[in-house]
Amino acid sequence: MKKFLSVMILAVFAAVVSCHGAEAMTVGEFYSLAKKHKHIQPFAVTVQSACETGHWTSELWINGYNGAGLKVSKEWLSANKPYITKSSVESSKGVYGQETSKFRKYGSPEEFLRDYEKKIREDYPRCARNRDNIWGYFAGLYDGKKGKWATDHKYYDKLTVKAIKLAPEIYGSEWKQKLIRDFKVASRRKSLTGWQIDIIRSEFKKAGVL
Repeated sequence: MKKFLSVMILAVFAAVVSCHGAEAMTVGEFYSLAKKHKHIQPFAVTVQSACETGHWTSELWINGYNGAGLKVSKEWLSANKPYITKSSVESSKGVYGQETSKFRKYGSPEEFLRDYEKKIREDYPRCARNRDNIWGYFAGLYDGKKGKWATDHKYYDKLTVKAIKLAPEIYGSEWKQKLIRDFKVASRRKSLTGWQIDIIRSEFKKAGVL
């Protein structure tokens, strides 16, 4: 009986530790890790990852630290690197549907961020050039060498809404000024398309930023 109780206690303890680990990543913690990578915009990546993982609670994050829905490549498979096969929601011609894909699996958040940064530098150079600017970075996700980052036709909308929601947590009382300043910089650089500008302005007004 004592042995059984000991095993049960250990099992419960392991489950608690596992759950704690899965829930331990916060906006601030992820942002701090992202700041260590000079070729990405740390807040933009934090926003993107929060959207992709449901604030780091998704199956891909819990089981593989995949914080942005990165799918495997031929090189990844050739190198026999680990992956997770799962069904995900994809958008085609404005219609959502289910699709089964292979996603990269990582051993830690740091490993994910290193690989993410590598992909940004190689496939999304506009993001890398706008690593000082949130809105220009988001726009760069639509101008990759192999196409857009996500199939979701509402992706920019979701990133914008999430950025406005999380900005106070990262930038404190200066969050509105930061978002507006980045918007002006992106506009001056002509980094944004007309529909992206419309989305930002619309969400700014809803949130009382403008």
